[in-house]
Amino acid sequence: MTYSILRMIELMGDQFPLLLNSVLERIPVIVAGEDIELVDDITECLTMLCPHRHKLVFWRDFTSESEILSVWEEEKHNYEVSRTVVCGLSGNLRLALDRITRFAGWILAIPLGTMVLGVQVDEKTLEDVISHVQNNSGNCGILRITSPSAITFTLLNQSNSSLDVEKKIVNKILVRKKQSLERIRRLLTKSLRGTNVSEHIVNAVLKLDDESEKLTQDVFEEEISNYVHAARRAVTLLSRIRLARELGASTTLTERNLYEAIGWEGGELIDLIHFIRAEWHEDFSDCVKLGALSGLGAWVDSMWGT
Repeated sequence: MTYSILRMIELMGDQFPLLLNSVLERIPVIVAGEDIELVDDITECLTMLCPHRHKLVFWRDFTSESEILSVWEEEKHNYEVSRTVVCGLSGNLRLALDRITRFAGWILAIPLGTMVLGVQVDEKTLEDVISHVQNNSGNCGILRITSPSAITFTLLNQSNSSLDVEKKIVNKILVRKKQSLERIRRLLTKSLRGTNVSEHIVNAVLKLDDESEKLTQDVFEEEISNYVHAARRAVTLLSRIRLARELGASTTLTERNLYEAIGWEGGELIDLIHFIRAEWHEDFSDCVKLGALSGLGAWVDSMWGT
């Protein structure tokens, strides 16, 4: 895979947070372009946007819808099993369309202008695939590749997410990467002072492209991990609040109380609720009302030792 997180951020700019949000919320993403190798490469690279999930490749790891649905059923009943992201590559497009009806959580390659198992893939095919995917998933993202350096992303239906979390992740990546590289360059420059080496060698030593990509990947994975673990703590808390409400509790828990309890800040509460629904198949929207959660108030603080 040749497209790093840093490369995707640089190419997509303001569109990257929306793409990241779509993958995290398991909205199907269709990757369409005329270069089959590039389409497949980017399709696989997009699975890196959810490093906490286990990648399954259609026709290699499973071949039928019943198999992937059984994986989802296990997710619903066991919070501890690995969450999944599904990758459908170009060569298996026809098989996927013949065998699969629900594409939630899929990243699907569409090689335009290519013959796949006797089917000529063209713009009409893409339209049919988009309609097929949307009918069963509600929404669909289209990543258009017109050249290795020209990539655009759109959603069929407008996102309701504020994208605050995703934008925050990108900003942290760029700031921390810049700070780390500046520190490394200062140390290297200092170590080279007084040495009799050519400017060419100095420039080679100070060229940190590989380190830049590795730093970006590390920071990205760290930030995604922080978000996932905060959301997991919220699931634990909200599950108990729901149980307490069923037992008659009527006091309220504010957004601020929730975020303080789980050690998280930033992003709108409804965005967190949507992510939890995608990740753990739990819908806590019934606990949300006008920016507040119905729950146990002070009891929640005491339960978390605060």
